[in-house]
Amino acid sequence: MRGRHSETQHPPTHRAARRPRAAAPTRRLVTTVASAAALAVALVVAIIAPAESAPIGVYRPVAPDRVLSGTTLAAGGTVTVTLPAVPAGATSATLQVTAARTTAATTRVSVCPGTAVTDACTAAPALVVTAEEPASATVSVPVSAAHPTVTLQASADTRVFADLHGFGVDASKGSAAEDSLYVPVDPHRVLETTVSGRGTTTVAVPEAPKGATAVALRLTSTASTETSYVAVCPQGQTAATCAATSVLNPIPERARQASLVVRLGAGGTLQLFNQQGDHTVAVDVDGWYVARTVSSTGGNLQTLEEPDTLGATVVRSGASTSLRLDDVPANATAVQVRLTAKGAWRPTSVSACPGTAASDECRETSFLVASPDAPARNQALVPLGGSARDTITLTSTDASVRVTPEVVGYVVGPGGVTVPPPTRTPTPTVTPTPTPTATPTPTPTATPTATATPKPTAAPTATPTPKPQTTAAPGSAKPGASNTGVPAGTRLTVHEGDLTVTTPGAVVDSLDIRGFVKIAAPNVTIKNSIIRGYATTIQRALVTNNTSGASVLIQDSELYAQAPSAHIDGVRGSNITVRRSNIHDVIDVFHLTGGNVTIESSWLHDNLHYEKDPLQNNTPSHDDTVQIQAGSNITIVGNTIEDATNSGIQFTQDQGVVSNVTISKNWAGGGGCTVNFAEKGKGAFQGVVITDNVFTRDQRVANCAIIAPSSTTKVLTVARNTWTDGSPVSVSRGD
Repeated sequence: MRGRHSETQHPPTHRAARRPRAAAPTRRLVTTVASAAALAVALVVAIIAPAESAPIGVYRPVAPDRVLSGTTLAAGGTVTVTLPAVPAGATSATLQVTAARTTAATTRVSVCPGTAVTDACTAAPALVVTAEEPASATVSVPVSAAHPTVTLQASADTRVFADLHGFGVDASKGSAAEDSLYVPVDPHRVLETTVSGRGTTTVAVPEAPKGATAVALRLTSTASTETSYVAVCPQGQTAATCAATSVLNPIPERARQASLVVRLGAGGTLQLFNQQGDHTVAVDVDGWYVARTVSSTGGNLQTLEEPDTLGATVVRSGASTSLRLDDVPANATAVQVRLTAKGAWRPTSVSACPGTAASDECRETSFLVASPDAPARNQALVPLGGSARDTITLTSTDASVRVTPEVVGYVVGPGGVTVPPPTRTPTPTVTPTPTPTATPTPTPTATPTATATPKPTAAPTATPTPKPQTTAAPGSAKPGASNTGVPAGTRLTVHEGDLTVTTPGAVVDSLDIRGFVKIAAPNVTIKNSIIRGYATTIQRALVTNNTSGASVLIQDSELYAQAPSAHIDGVRGSNITVRRSNIHDVIDVFHLTGGNVTIESSWLHDNLHYEKDPLQNNTPSHDDTVQIQAGSNITIVGNTIEDATNSGIQFTQDQGVVSNVTISKNWAGGGGCTVNFAEKGKGAFQGVVITDNVFTRDQRVANCAIIAPSSTTKVLTVARNTWTDGSPVSVSRGD
C-alpha cells in the first residue's frame, strides 16, 4: 500500500449533513471574520461548521449587480460603498473589482471592510494592474447585515468599478435554497465561442452536477479586434443589468484572463455580454457550487493568515514543473493559488493542474497567458487529489516563463479540518487475516457472517472502542444514516492516493482513502472505512474488482465521490459482497460485470446525474443504482434504493447472460421504472425472484415499479411486492 497516513475521528453520518464539520482549524487557516479582513482576496470566506449550534459556512450566489459605477480615484484616494440586500447571517461579500485608465507602472487596489483603510488591508491588495491595461479580480471582504459597507483604495490614479456576485453566509442564522458548498473538478475547457459586436451570446456550461447553483470559471480572450469588456451573467438576468457589469477586459494583440464565480441560469446556462469588437473567448471550469440541500459533500474556502509565497520557478517551454505545498490540511480538496508570470520571450499559456502530472484536459486550459510586454496575473482554485495531493503542476505551451506562485487558501472538504496535515511516514494498515475461512469467497454460500469478521486492529489503543454497528437481519430495518456507513467513534487513518490490494485475505480496516481501490487478491475485507476518490477525467470506480479469482467484502463503510464527476461509479466488477454501507454521489452505485454478488442492508442514494454527460455523447447520464451487465448468483436484499434517474435496478445483458437474481425485502424507488429488464437479444432472464419489496411512487413513468418484456414476465417469480400504501405492485409490460 502506497501513500501517507494521518488519523481522523469519524463522526456519525446523516443525510442532510453527512460529515459534521469540526470546530478546530489548522494552525495556518483563518476562520474568523476579523482575521479574514487582513486578506480580502478569496472567492469565499469559509467558516468551519461543527454541530448544530456552531456557524454553518456556505456561499449564496446572486445575479451580478453593479454596486460601484466607474469612479476615479487619485493616488491614495478612497471610495466607500454600501452593499444592497445584505442577508441575515452574512459574513462576507464576493465582489468582482475592475480597475482601468491606469498610468502608473503598477497600481494596487485594496478592498477593505467598513469605512476605514488599514495597513493590513493594503498589504494584501485585491487587484494589481499594469499601466493602460484594465484588469479584474474576484475579492471577498467581510460584511454583515449590520455593517454592509466596504471601502476601496487605489495606490495610483485609476478608475474603479465593483460588481456584487454573492455572499458568504452563516446558514445557522438564516438559510436559503441556494446556499452552496464548493466541489472542485479537474480543470478542463468546456467551450470556446466568438462574441461579435455589441450584444449577448448565450452558452450552456456542460456537466453541471445536480443542484449546481454557481460555477467557478476562468475566461481567456484572444484575437481581439478592439478594446472591450465582457460581462458574464446567468441566463434570464435582464440584458441591461448584465451589460452594466464586467469581468473580462479584452485588448487587441494580447490574450487576457479573468477568474470569477457566477450564478447559473436554468439548465446551467450563462450569457456573455460584449461591449464591442470581435473576440474569441475560451471558458474553463474549475469547480461548482452545489446546494447543500442536494449534497453536503462540498467544502468551503478558508484563507491563510497571509499569502504563502512558494518562490519563483521557471517553467520551460513545452515542459512542466511541480510545486510542493506545505501544511496542506488533511481534508483539503482544492487550493487557491495566485500566479504572477513574467519573462516570456513570446506569448505562452500556463496551466495549473492537480498532482505531479497534468491531464490532457487540464493542459488545454489557461490559468494565464504570459507575454513579453507586461506581467500576467491571475488566481483560481486548483483541485487536490491522487497520490500527490500536496502537489500541483504548472505547464507552459510556447516559451519558458518565470512564475511566482502564492497560496491564498484551501477548500476544506467534508468533515472540516479535524487534524494537522498528514505525516510523511506511511503506516501499514493492510494485513493478512489469520483466519481466511472467515472471509467471503466468490460463491454466496461462503460469505462470512458479521460475527466472524476480525476485530478492528487499526485504531489506536488510546481511542475508545466504537459501538458495534447494529446487525439486524436484512430487511428487518430500513437502511439509512443511523445504521449504515462507518460506526460513530471510529478513528480513521488517512491513506493518500490509490490503493491496490494484492495480499490474499487482507483486511483494510478504519481507513479514510483519498483515492481509488483495486482488488487483486481473493478474500479481501474492507470495513469501517471511507473511500472518496479524487478529481478524475478517466472512467473509474471507487472500488473495482475485475481480477480473475479476486473477491471482496465491504462492510460498515461509506463510498462517495468527493469530487463529483460523470467518470466515477461506486463499485464495479464481480465477486463482491457489500453490507451495511452508505454509497452515494456516484453515477452507477453498482456496475456489475459478473456474478457472485451480494448487496444487503445498505443505503444506496443520491446518484449523480448530468444533462450533458461526456460519456453519453453529451446526452443525459444513464445513472442506475444497480446495473447488471452479466452474471448469475446475485442477491439484492434489505437495501434502501433511491434517487437514480435511469433505473433503480437495471438488467442489461450487455456483456453476457444474467440469471439467478434475487431482489427481496428492499425499500426501492426512483428511475424511469425502478426495476427494468432489457433482454438485448439474449432471451428471457431466467431464475429472477422479486419478492417482499416496498416501492415508492416516485418513478418518472407513473406507477412503474417493474417493467419487463412479456417473454421475461412469463418466467419471473414476483410475489408480495407493495407500494408504500400497501396496495399490490404489478409488472408493467415492456414490449
